[in-house]
Order: sequence, then structure tokens, then C-alpha cells
Amino acid sequence: MVHEAMQAAIALEEEGISVEVVNIFTIKPIDAEGILSACEGKKAVLITENHNVYGGLYSSVCEVIAGKVCVPVGRVAVEDRYGEVGPLPYLQESFGLTAEHIKSELKELLK
Repeated sequence: MVHEAMQAAIALEEEGISVEVVNIFTIKPIDAEGILSACEGKKAVLITENHNVYGGLYSSVCEVIAGKVCVPVGRVAVEDRYGEVGPLPYLQESFGLTAEHIKSELKELLK
């Protein structure tokens, strides 16, 4: 998802929307200090992951920032549904895990 987030960031920068991509590569242990630092001064936080929305990175980041950061938080993740098998581009499109979807979600979150 870092690659997709970077592609979305490049496209958004071309539209004049400044984006910071932070790679959180593990949730155990989670870098709470780094997450809180990355959230400082932001208008929104969009968490992207190729995992179920429940019990993954989104949940962990929300737990870290709850009560400490006042910013809209959104997500691009696998909605709670059964998985599929197929080529990566098909799966990314099917689950909404594309740069275009990230770009769209962030623009909506910033409204």
C-alpha cells in the first residue's frame, strides 16, 4: 500500500494538495510517538492498508491518536468481507486499494 499511497501523493501534489506518506510497517510494537508526531498540524489523516478494517493498522492508529489529536481520520482498507483470489491488479481494484481510490478518499476527507 505504500506504493499506492506514494502514487496518490504524487497525483495530489500536482493538484496543489500537500501530502505526507508515513510507512508504518508494524503494529506490534506500534510507534505511538512517531504517529502522534506525524499527525501534528495535519488537516486530515488517511490510513491505508491491505488488511481488514477491523483489528489492523486503522484500529491501532485510531487507538493511539484518540483523545490526543483532533483531526478527521479516514481509511482505505479491505471492508469486512470475504477475500478473493486473483491477479494483484484485479484484487486491488476489487477491494478499492488503488492510488485513485486513496486520492478520492483523501479529497473527500478534506472537505
